[in-house]
Amino acid sequence: MISGNLGQEPRQGRPPQQTPEQAFARSLLAERSLPSRRILCSTELGWHGILARTYRDPTRTEQFTTAQSCDLLVVLVVSGTFAIESRKGRRWQQANYHPGSVGVTAPDNVSVLRWEASPGQRLESLHMHLSADLLEETSDALGDRGPWSRRLPDALLLDDPLVTAAGLALGRALRRRAPALYADSIAQMLATHLLYGPEPAVAPGVGPAALCATAVRHIITYMHEHLHEDVSLDDLAAHTNVSKYHLLRSFAKSTGFTPHRYLVNLRMERAADLLRDTAQPVLQISQACGYRSQGQFAATFRRRFGVSPTDFRLRYQGERGGAAPAAGRRA
Repeated sequence: MISGNLGQEPRQGRPPQQTPEQAFARSLLAERSLPSRRILCSTELGWHGILARTYRDPTRTEQFTTAQSCDLLVVLVVSGTFAIESRKGRRWQQANYHPGSVGVTAPDNVSVLRWEASPGQRLESLHMHLSADLLEETSDALGDRGPWSRRLPDALLLDDPLVTAAGLALGRALRRRAPALYADSIAQMLATHLLYGPEPAVAPGVGPAALCATAVRHIITYMHEHLHEDVSLDDLAAHTNVSKYHLLRSFAKSTGFTPHRYLVNLRMERAADLLRDTAQPVLQISQACGYRSQGQFAATFRRRFGVSPTDFRLRYQGERGGAAPAAGRRA
């Protein structure tokens, strides 16, 4: 018996679901253009909506051009502070990156980039590629018409707390080898949010003027060099030759953080590095990061990372397959 509509082409169904390697083939190859070293990759975890990779980045680069991909790339700064520049035509655009900063490259776009950090920085980033299939399906579900890729942001610096929070969650998921259900749910939320439209940034010219990039770099360098000391707003103002009231407002406009919060973030980054890479006692690390009270240091560290300094050290030692140093167990 012959059934079906005679004279019509059979309706094509969706092909079997691709493997992550097939779905993200171009994005996987795109890392060849990066000056960075890959640490982790999600391909073996079975995530289909998103490809996530962490990188150790150099502190300084000459200009380079990223590779083109049909996926949306979202980059989250995990560790380090630095000035980054992107060229559009003949003009360079600059932004100051810190942990939590986000940059976005729209599908099929490329970026010409260069950056430079202060000496001694540890730069790490999380690259998240949202698949073109996921974005197209999400656009259809939203009832959008027209080319969906044109509605996605393309920005050297995207000020969106939801995207930052989602990136932090995906970074943890990658480290913990989370199941696809969790990662793909975050990917779906990100795709919907970015297609529906992130909250627009504050219009230029509103509020206090931002510090110039050179002044911001000088302040950050000063913070790095004096992490073990008591650093006051008066010290920073004197170092930049501006009033502390102007510094307080303009530094926040330039970086998204008050000077105090920025300093605390740097201290926590340094503490995490020392806990991961050395056997120094926690008391010694707290003093190296400017804390005279080990209790205050531990409370601040827990608020930032969700665990105590000792548990943080044990976790990273466990991930590396080695035993925790005796100093870490005593702290």
